[in-house]
Amino acid sequence: MKTILITTLAAASTLSMAGVASFTETFETGASNWLQGSFTAPGHVASGALDGSAYISSTADLNSAGPFGLSVFRGEDNFDASSDAFVGNYLAGGITQISFDFRHHADVDLEVALRVASSNNFPGLDVELTHAVMGGEWVTLSFDLDFSNPLITLEGPPTLDFYNSVMEAVGNLQVSVARPDGVTTPFIVDFDLDNVALIPTPSSLAMLSIGGLLATRRRR
Repeated sequence: MKTILITTLAAASTLSMAGVASFTETFETGASNWLQGSFTAPGHVASGALDGSAYISSTADLNSAGPFGLSVFRGEDNFDASSDAFVGNYLAGGITQISFDFRHHADVDLEVALRVASSNNFPGLDVELTHAVMGGEWVTLSFDLDFSNPLITLEGPPTLDFYNSVMEAVGNLQVSVARPDGVTTPFIVDFDLDNVALIPTPSSLAMLSIGGLLATRRRR
């Protein structure tokens, strides 16, 4: 039993030191160095998000979207977005999901994706949703980062090693939107973003809790 306890504590300690912790960017005090897709400052609105709080906004022409969509929000290491709370080793932190509140103002449903990449913007991976997003209302979107997710596209060899190389050194998060079918002229759309959250697996949270509890007992 002692061996199991020591092993669990060591694993929890490593997890808490090396891994990225769960975190939610609420944009309550400003844009927190997040950017529009064009690398310009987004708008900041003090209230009116899904929970009534502050949020950021951007504007983009979806007619310019490429085959992998167009970035409309960027949280990037090089610009110290959210004081780099999103930067680091997601595998060690047990981070398996990213969610955010999102709204667009187009009169058609739009396909939204999340790109996760290193600080150098490669290696990276893209995560899609199973459905397009209706315009005009706030929704909470969740992106499953597990390797087994069939909606993940790796921007390199489709191997576990490549996936791990992305997840162990995350630096950039990019929210992208695809161009609607049939659009051939400028298609200007406003977008809103709030509550960008890193979500660990329950087992990772349990390990961190065990580590914290044992540390508290030692201090006593």
